[in-house]
Amino acid sequence: MSIDVDRVLKLLDQSRINRDVLMAHDEARESFRLPTMRARDAREFKWIVTTYYRHHMQHTGQGTPSEDQAAGEVYNLLNNIYQEDRYQEGYNVALRMGLEGGGGGFREVINQIADALKRRAMQKYIDHVYLDHVSPVSKSDNLELARAYFRRFGGILREFGVEVDEFVFATNMRAAFEYHRQVLEQIFGIAKKI
Repeated sequence: MSIDVDRVLKLLDQSRINRDVLMAHDEARESFRLPTMRARDAREFKWIVTTYYRHHMQHTGQGTPSEDQAAGEVYNLLNNIYQEDRYQEGYNVALRMGLEGGGGGFREVINQIADALKRRAMQKYIDHVYLDHVSPVSKSDNLELARAYFRRFGGILREFGVEVDEFVFATNMRAAFEYHRQVLEQIFGIAKKI
Protein backbone atom coordinates (compact mmCIF):
# COMPACT_ATOMS: atom_id res chain seq x y z
CA MET A 1 0.00 0.00 0.00
CA SER A 2 1.36 3.35 -0.96
CA ILE A 3 0.58 6.10 1.52
CA ASP A 4 -0.64 9.49 0.37
CA VAL A 5 1.38 11.57 2.83
CA ASP A 6 -0.07 14.84 1.51
CA ARG A 7 -3.60 13.61 2.19
CA VAL A 8 -2.73 12.43 5.71
CA LEU A 9 -1.04 15.72 6.57
CA LYS A 10 -3.97 17.73 5.17
CA LEU A 11 -6.33 15.75 7.37
CA LEU A 12 -4.13 16.57 10.37
CA ASP A 13 -3.92 20.30 9.58
CA GLN A 14 -4.90 22.35 12.63
CA SER A 15 -7.37 24.60 10.78
CA ARG A 16 -9.11 21.56 9.30
CA ILE A 17 -9.29 19.86 12.70
CA ASN A 18 -10.67 23.03 14.26
CA ARG A 19 -13.31 23.36 11.55
CA ASP A 20 -14.29 19.70 11.14
CA VAL A 21 -13.86 18.32 14.66
CA LEU A 22 -13.56 20.91 17.42
CA MET A 23 -15.88 23.76 16.42
CA ALA A 24 -19.06 21.79 17.11
CA HIS A 25 -17.83 21.15 20.66
CA ASP A 26 -17.24 24.85 21.29
CA GLU A 27 -20.65 25.66 19.84
CA ALA A 28 -22.27 23.06 22.11
CA ARG A 29 -20.60 24.60 25.14
CA GLU A 30 -21.60 28.14 24.16
CA SER A 31 -25.21 27.29 23.31
CA PHE A 32 -25.93 25.66 26.68
CA ARG A 33 -27.70 28.00 29.06
CA LEU A 34 -26.62 27.22 32.59
CA PRO A 35 -29.79 27.48 34.71
CA THR A 36 -27.94 28.42 37.89
CA MET A 37 -24.42 29.20 39.06
CA ARG A 38 -24.83 27.00 42.14
CA ALA A 39 -26.90 23.86 42.56
CA ARG A 40 -29.25 23.59 45.54
CA ASP A 41 -28.32 19.97 46.19
CA ALA A 42 -26.64 16.89 44.72
CA ARG A 43 -29.79 15.93 42.79
CA GLU A 44 -29.90 19.29 40.98
CA PHE A 45 -26.15 19.09 40.28
CA LYS A 46 -26.57 15.65 38.72
CA TRP A 47 -29.53 16.86 36.64
CA ILE A 48 -27.62 19.88 35.30
CA VAL A 49 -24.41 18.05 34.35
CA THR A 50 -26.43 15.19 32.83
CA THR A 51 -28.56 17.67 30.87
CA TYR A 52 -25.39 19.37 29.63
CA TYR A 53 -23.84 16.08 28.56
CA ARG A 54 -26.97 15.11 26.61
CA HIS A 55 -27.08 18.59 25.03
CA HIS A 56 -23.40 18.31 24.05
CA MET A 57 -23.81 14.86 22.49
CA GLN A 58 -26.88 15.92 20.53
CA HIS A 59 -25.32 19.20 19.36
CA THR A 60 -22.18 17.45 18.11
CA GLY A 61 -24.18 14.84 16.17
CA GLN A 62 -23.42 11.95 18.48
CA GLY A 63 -27.04 11.17 19.32
CA THR A 64 -28.88 11.73 22.56
CA PRO A 65 -28.01 9.23 25.28
CA SER A 66 -30.62 8.24 27.83
CA GLU A 67 -30.50 10.03 31.17
CA ASP A 68 -29.03 6.92 32.81
CA GLN A 69 -26.31 6.58 30.16
CA ALA A 70 -25.50 10.28 30.38
CA ALA A 71 -25.37 10.20 34.18
CA GLY A 72 -22.92 7.28 34.09
CA GLU A 73 -20.74 8.95 31.46
CA VAL A 74 -20.67 12.26 33.36
CA TYR A 75 -19.83 10.47 36.60
CA ASN A 76 -16.86 8.75 34.93
CA LEU A 77 -15.72 11.95 33.17
CA LEU A 78 -15.82 14.01 36.35
CA ASN A 79 -14.02 11.29 38.30
CA ASN A 80 -11.21 11.40 35.73
CA ILE A 81 -11.12 15.19 35.41
CA TYR A 82 -11.08 16.03 39.11
CA GLN A 83 -9.15 13.07 40.48
CA GLU A 84 -6.99 14.88 43.05
CA ASP A 85 -5.91 11.83 44.98
CA ARG A 86 -6.71 8.16 44.85
CA TYR A 87 -8.78 8.27 48.03
CA GLN A 88 -11.29 10.86 46.85
CA GLU A 89 -13.71 10.62 43.96
CA GLY A 90 -13.34 13.39 41.42
CA TYR A 91 -17.11 13.57 41.07
CA ASN A 92 -17.34 14.81 44.66
CA VAL A 93 -14.82 17.58 43.96
CA ALA A 94 -16.95 18.75 41.01
CA LEU A 95 -20.09 18.43 43.14
CA ARG A 96 -18.59 20.72 45.79
CA MET A 97 -17.71 23.24 43.08
CA GLY A 98 -21.28 23.11 41.78
CA LEU A 99 -22.78 23.48 45.26
CA GLU A 100 -20.44 26.08 46.72
CA GLY A 101 -19.47 28.03 43.60
CA GLY A 102 -15.75 27.78 44.37
CA GLY A 103 -12.95 27.07 41.87
CA GLY A 104 -14.92 28.59 39.00
CA GLY A 105 -18.17 26.98 40.11
CA PHE A 106 -20.61 25.33 37.81
CA ARG A 107 -19.32 27.08 34.69
CA GLU A 108 -15.87 25.57 35.26
CA VAL A 109 -17.38 22.10 35.72
CA ILE A 110 -19.24 22.46 32.41
CA ASN A 111 -16.07 23.77 30.72
CA GLN A 112 -14.08 20.78 31.97
CA ILE A 113 -16.69 18.35 30.66
CA ALA A 114 -16.65 20.12 27.27
CA ASP A 115 -12.85 20.05 27.14
CA ALA A 116 -12.78 16.34 27.99
CA LEU A 117 -15.29 15.63 25.22
CA LYS A 118 -13.20 17.69 22.78
CA ARG A 119 -10.07 15.71 23.69
CA ARG A 120 -11.96 12.47 23.19
CA ALA A 121 -13.25 13.63 19.79
CA MET A 122 -9.73 14.67 18.79
CA GLN A 123 -8.32 11.27 19.70
CA LYS A 124 -11.07 9.51 17.77
CA TYR A 125 -10.36 11.68 14.75
CA ILE A 126 -6.63 10.97 14.85
CA ASP A 127 -7.36 7.25 15.22
CA HIS A 128 -9.72 7.46 12.24
CA VAL A 129 -7.07 9.17 10.07
CA TYR A 130 -4.51 6.58 11.07
CA LEU A 131 -6.73 3.54 10.54
CA ASP A 132 -8.18 4.90 7.30
CA HIS A 133 -4.85 5.74 5.62
CA VAL A 134 -2.23 3.44 7.16
CA SER A 135 -2.33 -0.28 7.71
CA PRO A 136 -1.62 -0.56 11.46
CA VAL A 137 -0.05 -4.01 11.08
CA SER A 138 2.17 -3.09 8.16
CA LYS A 139 5.63 -2.11 9.33
CA SER A 140 6.50 -0.97 5.81
CA ASP A 141 3.48 1.41 5.65
CA ASN A 142 4.34 2.91 9.00
CA LEU A 143 8.00 3.25 8.08
CA GLU A 144 7.14 4.79 4.69
CA LEU A 145 4.93 7.39 6.36
CA ALA A 146 7.50 8.10 9.09
CA ARG A 147 10.28 8.59 6.52
CA ALA A 148 8.15 10.94 4.44
CA TYR A 149 7.14 12.80 7.57
CA PHE A 150 10.75 13.22 8.69
CA ARG A 151 11.82 14.41 5.24
CA ARG A 152 9.30 17.22 5.56
CA PHE A 153 9.30 17.99 9.27
CA GLY A 154 12.53 16.57 10.69
CA GLY A 155 14.13 20.02 10.97
CA ILE A 156 11.09 21.46 12.74
CA LEU A 157 10.92 18.53 15.13
CA ARG A 158 14.55 19.01 16.07
CA GLU A 159 13.81 22.72 16.71
CA PHE A 160 11.19 21.63 19.23
CA GLY A 161 13.67 19.33 20.96
CA VAL A 162 12.40 15.99 19.68
CA GLU A 163 15.15 13.43 19.90
CA VAL A 164 13.45 10.55 18.13
CA ASP A 165 13.96 9.33 14.62
CA GLU A 166 11.75 7.88 11.93
CA PHE A 167 12.10 4.34 13.29
CA VAL A 168 10.71 5.37 16.68
CA PHE A 169 7.84 7.23 15.00
CA ALA A 170 7.14 4.23 12.77
CA THR A 171 6.61 2.00 15.81
CA ASN A 172 3.86 4.25 17.14
CA MET A 173 2.33 6.33 14.36
CA ARG A 174 -0.78 7.17 16.39
CA ALA A 175 1.40 8.91 18.96
CA ALA A 176 3.35 10.51 16.13
CA PHE A 177 0.13 11.93 14.64
CA GLU A 178 -0.84 13.35 18.02
CA TYR A 179 2.62 14.86 18.40
CA HIS A 180 2.37 16.33 14.89
CA ARG A 181 -0.93 17.96 15.84
CA GLN A 182 0.61 19.42 19.01
CA VAL A 183 3.59 20.84 17.10
CA LEU A 184 1.25 22.44 14.56
CA GLU A 185 -0.78 23.91 17.41
CA GLN A 186 2.40 25.41 18.91
CA ILE A 187 3.50 26.81 15.55
CA PHE A 188 0.01 28.22 14.99
CA GLY A 189 0.16 29.86 18.45
CA ILE A 190 3.58 31.38 17.73
CA ALA A 191 2.42 32.67 14.32
CA LYS A 192 -0.58 34.39 15.94
CA LYS A 193 1.77 36.35 18.21
CA ILE A 194 3.88 37.64 15.31
